[in-house]
Amino acid sequence: MVNMVIISHGEFCEGLLSSLKMISGDTYGIKAVPLVPGESPDSYREKLAEVLSGYSDQESGFLILSDIAGGTPFQSAAYLSKDFKIALISGMNMPMLLSLSLGKTEEDTLDSLVKKAISKDCVGIQSKVFGKGEKKHREKLSVNKNR
Repeated sequence: MVNMVIISHGEFCEGLLSSLKMISGDTYGIKAVPLVPGESPDSYREKLAEVLSGYSDQESGFLILSDIAGGTPFQSAAYLSKDFKIALISGMNMPMLLSLSLGKTEEDTLDSLVKKAISKDCVGIQSKVFGKGEKKHREKLSVNKNR
């Protein structure tokens, strides 16, 4: 099975993983590897390599989601592709993480997961401008429907 790792500058990846667990009740074996302030690129690369090496099944490869392209986490993962089978995607977000973690199957390959990650459903961007005083029906946030 393809392993998933999320990487970012600072605690962003850990926050996404925590939110995933809050929403779905599980982390699905996904690991977060944050680049902490003051950490050198070499030290971060070693930390990421250690996490990847810790997975028992490495044959199917790793889907690594990164916060932004070109930064130290992204570049470190790209560098490690010489030692590991890696598909690297930048621009990770909660809809992407939810879709991939909840929809991943034993039959999925790196290629199929990359296609899922860049699909319209994973992008999760929507917009709506609400005018002042607009009277359109919206769902109540309260669980108690009597309020």
